[in-house]
Amino acid sequence: MFYPPFCPNPHCSNHRNVLRKNKYSWFAKDGFYSSCLLGKTQRFKCKQCKIRFSKQTFSLDYYAKKKIRYQNLLKELVSTSNLSDMSRRFGVSHNTISNKIRRLSRQALGVNSHLRQHVSLHEPFVADGFEGVAVNFYYPSNVNIMVGKHSLFFYTFNYTTIKRTGRLTEKQRADRDYYESIWKADTKGIKHSFNRLVEDLAQLDFVEHDIFPMVLFTDMKLEYERALRGNKFFRALSEGELFYHFTISSKEPRTLHNPLFPVNYMDRQFRKDIAEHVTKSICFAKNVNNQMERMHIYQFYHNYIKKNRVREKQYITHAALAGVPNGLRKSYLKLFFTERVFASHLNLDRAEVACWNRGYVTPLRLQEEHLPDYLAPLPALLYEDWCA
Repeated sequence: MFYPPFCPNPHCSNHRNVLRKNKYSWFAKDGFYSSCLLGKTQRFKCKQCKIRFSKQTFSLDYYAKKKIRYQNLLKELVSTSNLSDMSRRFGVSHNTISNKIRRLSRQALGVNSHLRQHVSLHEPFVADGFEGVAVNFYYPSNVNIMVGKHSLFFYTFNYTTIKRTGRLTEKQRADRDYYESIWKADTKGIKHSFNRLVEDLAQLDFVEHDIFPMVLFTDMKLEYERALRGNKFFRALSEGELFYHFTISSKEPRTLHNPLFPVNYMDRQFRKDIAEHVTKSICFAKNVNNQMERMHIYQFYHNYIKKNRVREKQYITHAALAGVPNGLRKSYLKLFFTERVFASHLNLDRAEVACWNRGYVTPLRLQEEHLPDYLAPLPALLYEDWCA
């Protein structure tokens, strides 16, 4: 027998705090409905706000018209498979695969939001930018990443589109000028992006974990230093000798002894595992939001599933090295592929909110990003359709 854990209406008092004594009394059964995919499904009704919902409301396959095995989809995503490959293997359309990836990315956001609260933070941080391609080669993508120096835990990242630089032919320069006349990247995008990254880092509870002094390693890019100087929190810590920023030349050998090894390692993993980032690949992201969804899924895989070292006999994840209890990690993984997460139950940073709501701007894209009905704010009278 299925019992709904809470009311799915975020405006209802039963959405967050269902008292133990009212665990099974806050709702009433409200008949059934049938679908080709699931057959007969039980409906429920909240006694407080009167909205109707079903067992399927709490499933990862809510609103789904087709089912695929999400465990297999995750394996494909971290094994350089593109949409066409996955579409052929699963026997479904490109749109269905994109829809399932979107669902999986929100699950990844939910798990990361919960489990990062248990990270010990007792290690230096390493940050750098990873460059890829979005839309075309005249709009390079820059993903600033923050990684733990010892655990290699992938803490956070964000995105910005940058201007293409380097040696160009006359035709390439003319093409770039044409594209920039339509949509031009922010010339200070890297600085602003890194500033957002360190602000998200500042949201972590350093005082509770008592990790001062903080140490951050980056390469010698000027935008990083300017962003740190412009951040009041880190400037105050630096003046009190509670924060140290060390710069390392990016031309140093990329060995295990290089302080920038964690971000160099992540760069290699991206190039090796994600189809659109493989060197000289014909695959590239056509939509920035889709690209970030796949990156969040890879963050989840890297932190909570991937083994730290292949040659180690013991199965240790990067999350375990960062202080996340292994039992807690397993409890979230057990529900990852089945139970839907709700944004109203999460504490997302700005990059995660942008991914959840598909808020990134894709160059040259004229259409607005499509948001499912359940993500849009709805009047109370329409919550019945939203939850069904």
